[in-house]
Amino acid sequence: MDYNKDNISKDKAQTWKTFNKLTIYTIIFVFIILIIIFSLFNY
Repeated sequence: MDYNKDNISKDKAQTWKTFNKLTIYTIIFVFIILIIIFSLFNY
């Protein structure tokens, strides 16, 4: 029982880490697109 619980929490932590990485990459991606759009408007 304890082992199972530990496994689930470990899995959750792994999923959370992946989710965090994905969120950070998405924010960076959007930021880059915004910079490109601003550059296009400035020219």
